Amino acid sequence: MLGMVNYALQEMVTERLGAEAWESIRVEAEVADRVFVIMKQYPDEVTYRLAGIVAQRMGVGVPDALHAFGHYWMAFAERQPWGKVMHSMASNVRELIPALNEMHSRIALSFPGVTMPQFRCDDAEGGSLLVHYFSPRPGLAPFVQGVLEGIGAMYGETIEVDQVEYKDRGASHDVFRIRFPAAAA
Repeated sequence: MLGMVNYALQEMVTERLGAEAWESIRVEAEVADRVFVIMKQYPDEVTYRLAGIVAQRMGVGVPDALHAFGHYWMAFAERQPWGKVMHSMASNVRELIPALNEMHSRIALSFPGVTMPQFRCDDAEGGSLLVHYFSPRPGLAPFVQGVLEGIGAMYGETIEVDQVEYKDRGASHDVFRIRFPAAAA
């Protein structure tokens, strides 16, 4: 994964648990880097190890920690230069989610061989949106759900996100339904 993911996780832990907690987590995860280089690729195993230890320290399961990190990730991303890119690409949730592939493609141009997730969106009943998430990385659906909810927060939209298909239960990929309850009112 790109270092920006690990860097954001480090920032979240430092904000919530303190710098000493992060240092302890880093050491326990056997991560030599004291600071992650945002645009460097790191083995996925590094991120998985860190996430597991962070979950233990937060006193929650890994899915809950990943979900919280997904929310944090969007707030982190919005503060970075690519936050302006996201806002220039879309003015709401319905516009941004389909544009994520384009944004990931732009990032991937700078990193030959990087594996980026892919998304597909379909309109569904009741004005909801189905978001299909494709990634060879296992176990990240809770993170994606947090990201989708974080996108709603970024645009000030009230949304409800539910996972409706699960890759880890035999589906070909994860699928999330986004409802827009304010639009139905």
